Amino acid sequence: MTLPRSITVPAAIILAAAAAACIVLTSILTSTESASPNLDNRRQLKLMPQKEIIRYGLDPKTIELRATRPGDEGDWWKDINYHQRGLCGGEKCFFISTIDPSRGYLVGDSNFRGVPRLAEAVEAYTYATELESKYDIRHFYADPPFEMNTPPLFMRNLSGLYIQHFGTPQGLIVQPSRTAPEGSIIIRCYNHNVLYKRTEAIVKKMGGKAKKNLVKELEIQKNVVEDNPGLINDFQLMIDKGGRTYHLDLNRAKTKPSRGHRKVFEGCLEGAIKCVEDLAFCRESNQFPEEELRLASIQLPEQNQESNQFPE
Repeated sequence: MTLPRSITVPAAIILAAAAAACIVLTSILTSTESASPNLDNRRQLKLMPQKEIIRYGLDPKTIELRATRPGDEGDWWKDINYHQRGLCGGEKCFFISTIDPSRGYLVGDSNFRGVPRLAEAVEAYTYATELESKYDIRHFYADPPFEMNTPPLFMRNLSGLYIQHFGTPQGLIVQPSRTAPEGSIIIRCYNHNVLYKRTEAIVKKMGGKAKKNLVKELEIQKNVVEDNPGLINDFQLMIDKGGRTYHLDLNRAKTKPSRGHRKVFEGCLEGAIKCVEDLAFCRESNQFPEEELRLASIQLPEQNQESNQFPE
């Protein structure tokens, strides 16, 4: 059984760059002074989607910088919305295209924490295309990543917390990407409360057909993970309102999963399937004592902790 390979982008996304319902985030600072990034506190920046629900829109305190000509690999920094709500993780930020909001660019420091990142990015892209070819899984990589010197215009147009996030990188890794369907949510396995609450939140917006499709796709993902155990590392899967699933942040899958990762993954997809089939199961599961559900005490490898694209 295989998954359909095409990714449908809701009409809402096409309007997202101009205006859309936005995530309620703490206001982005407006300082334009250059600042070195506090690498230990990147996850505290209010650039991450709240509860990892994908929303697009503008920071109401800023004015959108519109592209003056179509963007390409040579001038992508003229094609992005510098004043969108934050879509960042601990390492990279996604900027939506103003010319074609169904696409965008995942941008990060090419030498993050002193480690060259191009080879890792190429490896993740290659792995994604291999999984797509073999299993028809969905991912968001549109074209191979590339490295380039940091464009001065990019740095000049950054504002607020984006300045703190990027610091003063000499080079950037740019991953051309497709835009995630608005309203999608990311499920994870490290905490059952997170798993069940997020699954319930997206399932409540689905009709019967979408629920059936999601159950089918989660069953398929069990087989994909069984054949590719590296995906267990910091397992994360995006689900849209149509019941379609997407893999992301695939650079985390390059290593053999530790005992801790295997432990937190046990029963994860099975639990998600039960939740889809019976929302009462989700609610009942959320009643367990927090200390029994939170598995963050299991020490996970630092490299995989950093790979979370949209931390809680």
